[in-house]
Amino acid sequence: MSFSSDLGRFSVESLQAVERIIRAIKLELFSGVILDTPVDTGRARGNWQTSTGYPKTSTVERFGANASLNEMRNNLGGLDGTTYLTNNLPYIERLEFGYSRQAPSGMLRKNFARINQIVQRAANQHSI
Repeated sequence: MSFSSDLGRFSVESLQAVERIIRAIKLELFSGVILDTPVDTGRARGNWQTSTGYPKTSTVERFGANASLNEMRNNLGGLDGTTYLTNNLPYIERLEFGYSRQAPSGMLRKNFARINQIVQRAANQHSI
């Protein structure tokens, strides 16, 4: 093999590894937010919406984590765009800041506090 082809193969493998790492980070971070959302009726968990390129601006009528988790897994995107996790319920901010005793530390703040651990774990699992 030539140096050029070795370099090309390394480049492709590196980009694939970076994409796997980014997807793993999004998967763990977003799943944590969804699953840490307090449950009364399940509407708050069901309203987490994942999109690439632009944030969602509406609410959806779904309850529980399953639909949100499935949508998230299918919309993680890759290296080519920003992935958004949004929840447009009018009371989601109150839930984030301790309105529910189920999530006194919030959902977003709690999960972003462990972002360094999430990144390190993903890098260790998906390196080339």
